[in-house]
Order: sequence, then structure tokens, then C-alpha cells
Amino acid sequence: MAQLVPDDLTQLALAGAHAPELETLAQLGRALPDSYTVFHGVHWTRQYKGHTLYGEVDFVVMNAAGALLCIEQKNGPLQEDQGRLVKRYRDGQKDVGAQIHRALDNLRQKFSQQVGQGARLELEYLIYCPDHALTTLAAAGLDRDRVVDAHTRGQLAERIQTILPAAGSLADARLTNHADVVDAFLRQRFEVVADVHAHIDAQRRTYTRLSHGLREVLASLEMDPLRLHVLATAGNGKTLVAQHFYTAALQQGKRPLLLCFNRPLAERLKHLVDAGGRVDTWYGFCDQFLQNRGLPLDFEAMRSSPDFWDDAIRQLEGQALADTPSGDWHFDTLVVDEAQDFEDAWFQALRLFLPNDADVLWLEDPNQNVRGADPLGLQAQGFVGYRSLLNYRSPALIAEVIQRALPEFEFVAANDLPGLGVGITSYRDASEQPRLAGRLVGRLLQQRFRLQDIAILSCRGVASTALKDVERVGNRTLKRFTNDYDLLGNQVYSGGQVLFETVRRFKGQQAPAVILIDVDPRAERLTQELQVLFCGMTRATVRLEILCQAENPVVVERLLPLQARD
Repeated sequence: MAQLVPDDLTQLALAGAHAPELETLAQLGRALPDSYTVFHGVHWTRQYKGHTLYGEVDFVVMNAAGALLCIEQKNGPLQEDQGRLVKRYRDGQKDVGAQIHRALDNLRQKFSQQVGQGARLELEYLIYCPDHALTTLAAAGLDRDRVVDAHTRGQLAERIQTILPAAGSLADARLTNHADVVDAFLRQRFEVVADVHAHIDAQRRTYTRLSHGLREVLASLEMDPLRLHVLATAGNGKTLVAQHFYTAALQQGKRPLLLCFNRPLAERLKHLVDAGGRVDTWYGFCDQFLQNRGLPLDFEAMRSSPDFWDDAIRQLEGQALADTPSGDWHFDTLVVDEAQDFEDAWFQALRLFLPNDADVLWLEDPNQNVRGADPLGLQAQGFVGYRSLLNYRSPALIAEVIQRALPEFEFVAANDLPGLGVGITSYRDASEQPRLAGRLVGRLLQQRFRLQDIAILSCRGVASTALKDVERVGNRTLKRFTNDYDLLGNQVYSGGQVLFETVRRFKGQQAPAVILIDVDPRAERLTQELQVLFCGMTRATVRLEILCQAENPVVVERLLPLQARD
């Protein structure tokens, strides 16, 4: 088996390598003997008239003597034009023969400059076009034997060994360690480690691609009317499904209502969907409907009345029963995201705004039921259930820590990107957390995360978090909800640099880097506290940092054994 450089195909995916190239790399690794080394993504540069020119060779195969074979892979259709092999792109076309010869010339020149004027590379070339069947190529600069096409793609490894024998010959006798010199030269010419932005971009692409699977499965179900109850774990793509079903309803000429529990998620969804329906929280929906009926809620009274929202629901039901909602308050599709937070009385009230044949999509994760709401038993009400335990959001290193720390929350890690792992930092006094959080923000910035990539999330409520009265962590100010609203009813945030939220308010959202604070589960409400912790840990898409109480029994048992500072 040939040695691959780099040997981690997942890291290559992070760096943006195309799937066909990764398949070829894996194929060469299996088919070539261990006397060969296969480099992927070899980059070269050259100065020309005051400018730097850049190029790349898809694969460079080296034998034991340090002789090289450069392979240019071209997927998709090609054109054979007047003795040239041409690949057309949206922004123009490339002469494949000229491209490979230019790469050969520049690698020779670069090697000579770096190693010494007497040094030279033994270079051969091969063009691999697995989707194109060669017909009439007769090019002065291309040897037909140096093209592996659709007819001969199964012979790629064999053709490589014919052109580049395993032992080879050492043409430059003055370099006794020629193979070592060539190896070192090539290892300096390609990108071994993807930076954090590659991790973020790859995670976003992977999560979007994988989570479309849930959307496509649900969209393929045929029910009239739709009565679908989806129980899906965190990171399964429920919010993407909610957005898709809302948009599909609009396209069918329907008027959809999309509700979720927490305000930040509702406001984000409003900006992602088209007009024509309504997106809101449950409480916001109640408030807006009663305002429309001339019965604005007295939110000052809410502070002193534990039955405030129960009374508001009764008002809403009374108004809806007395005068059947119509126009802007009549909906024929209901989508509820983060529905584990909803109560049966709310659902029954919503029915008053829907016809009997309305479509209803109910999306929830019982593992994130941080309010302790009772299950609605929708299957008994004629709903079809669909369950999925696939977590597409949490990368492998983060998913592994979650599963070890919280084994009672069952899910299947379905994202094979590694991410950048989990850091666990303990504190003894809660007042240490602002300083420690500031230090963690600094480390993340050193890793080249941007400020907008970072979210600090508290496992406590706003009134009891260690950052309650804190304006900055380290030398970075906090961006937080000010409890005020603009003229359009949107939440107003302070002008800080790093987002600070509670886990409860951040449900349904995600961030590349998450710092969880106030991790100090209380025994008297352990089930709910662990649900909050699970919800918080599954918000991170690349890197997770946890600030936890060093003497808390749950922390000692579950998190500190996993403590790492990588």
C-alpha cells in the first residue's frame, strides 16, 4: 500500500479537495505498492514581471529513487480541439497539455532554486480523465500513452508503474540522498493542515448536505392532510426542514404559520423566509393577535402574576371562538420547530386558527425539553410519527465527548469531519468565569476564529449567570440582549463583540465555536440540567469549550475525566 501525504483524507476534505480526487487518492493508496509515495495537492509559485503566479498539481507520485510522476486529473467532459485537449469552465477554457507542462517546468525551476543549480528533478507526467473517452488526440505536446481515459481508468495504477518503475534510476549521482531531498521539497509545497476557516466552511457544507436527507425523506411522504410528528435529535436539521416546509407551502399558494419557542430563533427564521405567512414565537403570536383585537397585553402585570400567560391564552381562545380568525390570521399550514417546549393547551388554541384539513408539521427533540413540558401524545391524535437519531451537526471529536459525558442522550454521530475537539476548564468559584472565558476567547482568536464565530452560552438563566453584570471578558465586550425592542418588535442587542446568550435562548441555532459557562448541574433538578447541558454542547460545529464547577459531583464524574487542553 502506497504512503499518502497527507494521509488523513478527512483533513483533505476540510481543505476543499473534491470528492473525485479523494476517490483517486484512496484508489492509488490501495493499488500502488509501499515503495511509492503519493502527494496530493502540490502547490507551486513563480515570480513573473513583479507578480506571483500560482499553480497546483493534483497528484505527484514519487518512487524509491526520488523520480516523480505528475498527474493532472480532469473530471467531466473534455474537448479535443486541433490537437489540444481542452477543459471548458464558466470563466473560460484551459489547455490541459499546456497546464501540465507549465507545472512540470515550474516544479523543475523551483527545485533547482531551492536545492542548488546542479540539482534537477526526474519528472514524468500523466493526464487522468476518467469521464472522457479519448478519440482523435494527435497533439505535439501530449503523448497518447500519457492519457488514461474512461476506457482505461481501471488501469491507472498499472500505467503509473509502467511509466515510473518502483526502483527507478538515480540520474543525478551527486545527490546521494536524492529521494530524501525530493521528499522534503514536496512536503513544503502542499497544505498539510487546513486552517480554522476551512473547518468552518467544510462543516457548513457538510451539515447542509447531510441534513437535506431528513428534508427529502419527509417531503416524500404522501399524506392529505399532512399530520407529521418528527422526533429528531439535536443537529438533525429540524430547523432547515421547518424552513423548507414553510417555503413549500408558500409556493403551493398556502398561508403557513411557523412557530418556535425562543425569540432569537424566530427572528433569524423571519429573515430566511419569504413574506406571505407568519413566523413568530408562541407568546409573540398571542400578543400580536390580541393587539389586533384591541386587547394589548399588560406586560408590567406579568411580573406580579404567575397566571399571566394562562389568562392571555384564555383571552386568545375567547376571541378566536367569538369571531373566527380570517385574513392574516387564517392559516392552512402549521409548522412548529423546537416543539418539545410547547404545551397541549397551546396546540389546542392554535387549532382555532386552522381549518380541519390544515397541514401540520410538528418537530421536536425530547432530549432538549428544558422547560419540562408534558408530551402531547400526537400519535393518538392521528399523527404519523417519524424518528431520527442522526446528528449531522456535531463533528466527530465533539460528538464523542458528548456521548461519553451524557450516555443517556442517545444519538448517532453522522458527521465524519473531525472538528477541533473539546476543551474542558474547571473553576472553583463562579466569579472566576469571566476571566477564564476571556482567556478562552483569546485562544480561539489565536486559532483564527473570528469574533462573530464565537458564542458564549450560559447553562443558567439570565438572572443567575456569572456574566449577569459583566460587560466584557478579557479585553472583548459582550453582545447581549438589552431587554428592549425596536419599532418592528425585534430584539435590541448591545454593541459588543462576542455574543452572550443562555442555552435556552440559543436553542435551534449553532456557532463554530461555543464556550459553555455555568456548568454546575443541581441535583434537585438533574434531568433538566443535563438536558440543558446536552443542548448547549450540541450547538458547537467546530470547537467546544466548557467551563465547569470543579467540585460538582456530576462534573467530577462525567466531565473532568475527559478534561483536555489541546
